[in-house]
Amino acid sequence: MLRGDPARTIGGMTTLPATSRVPVAAALLAGVGAQFVDDVAYFVLPPTVLLAPLGGLLAVLLTAAAARLVSRNRTGAGVARTGLVVGAVSAGVGLLVSGLGFLAVVLAGLTVLAGVAGAVAGRGLTARGGE
Repeated sequence: MLRGDPARTIGGMTTLPATSRVPVAAALLAGVGAQFVDDVAYFVLPPTVLLAPLGGLLAVLLTAAAARLVSRNRTGAGVARTGLVVGAVSAGVGLLVSGLGFLAVVLAGLTVLAGVAGAVAGRGLTARGGE
């Protein structure tokens, strides 16, 4: 290997570093937006007020959709990391707005998971059959 080559040899295998940059501005905007879109919907579409008790779950679903949208042009580990950032920002904003009650903390955990799951689901990123 050349001196400036980023490839590494580990146990006889050569590995190349995976680029996993996260679009920070887009992830922050998506995370904050996922928490507040359901609130805006209550004002714009009055029948959605009936869904007010499910506001936390709606924020979780919106976080998954936002993570999917932000990570659409990412590959490899960058997809999951982008979803993690979106989920963590959304969960953090949700905790700041709602407080640290038991249900809020549980929903925050689900929000982080939804961010990663929304970004990764259906992309075929996992190795199958020892590939």
